Amino acid sequence: MVDKTEISKPIEIKDSSLERVAFDLMERIANSEGYNNEEAYRKPNSREYFLKLYNQCHKVVSSKVANIDEILKD
Repeated sequence: MVDKTEISKPIEIKDSSLERVAFDLMERIANSEGYNNEEAYRKPNSREYFLKLYNQCHKVVSSKVANIDEILKD
């Protein structure tokens, strides 16, 4: 298994892409849950919180039929 990731060109997130919509949704949810200031980003579990939340948001926006209960189990 490779432990190193290299990116050869800039990452682009287009305005209407699923990734951008998921990211914007993640930001809105995080803000409503109190992760809207610099102190919140330094919480011990903030990385896990944001990765899990983004994953859930991406599943929702990329699904034609979203079963929210199933997505929230992850």
